[in-house]
Amino acid sequence: MTIGLHCRIIGKPGRFQALKRFVEYISSKPAGQVWITRRVDIAEHWRSKYPYQKGKR
Repeated sequence: MTIGLHCRIIGKPGRFQALKRFVEYISSKPAGQVWITRRVDIAEHWRSKYPYQKGKR
């Protein structure tokens, strides 16, 4: 799941409360069950697992 945190999107009181509840929820999960990361880290992980192979789709 990806959550956009741009000020225009999340910068409203009601939305912030929803984000707060979500962060509390994922924080309650056991270590290793939830990966909290940046988009660049997801891309790098994907690239390391599935490296580019010329000529393949």
